[in-house]
Amino acid sequence: MIIRKHGYVLDVDIEGTSKYSQEHNICDCDEDRNLYAQIAEKFPKLKEFLAELGLLIERPDEIGSCADKDYIDYHFVSYTVIGKILESDKYEIDMFDGGLFLNIVIDNWYVPNEQKTDEYFTVTIYGIDLPWVLDEPFPESKRSSFLELIKKLFHRH
Repeated sequence: MIIRKHGYVLDVDIEGTSKYSQEHNICDCDEDRNLYAQIAEKFPKLKEFLAELGLLIERPDEIGSCADKDYIDYHFVSYTVIGKILESDKYEIDMFDGGLFLNIVIDNWYVPNEQKTDEYFTVTIYGIDLPWVLDEPFPESKRSSFLELIKKLFHRH
């Protein structure tokens, strides 16, 4: 199906993307589960935008995140869509949703995925910060873990 919206033109296999989005494996790490638990409710406009492409907002292909105080900074959340970009190489869309300014990039960037075709493109969301909502301990800050590692490496006995 050809989709022309927000200035972009895409050829999307919505049925194939929807099936893939429902069936592919998702990460079970604590930071990712925190995102899955609240992203659909927190970002209704983003959920609708992704659904138009056949994607489930709570089932991304790849997430880059970092724990910081009582929030998780999701550096990027990426989805793959079966189809191709018909015009231009990259589209950027800004969206205000859930009290945050989100930057959506549609391009041919590679992210780890389980697609069975080479004909796909990525939709990557930047700017997501979410509070910790899981009923389990907050993950230790990766930044402090790295500092602790450096201290151990250079500690004199």
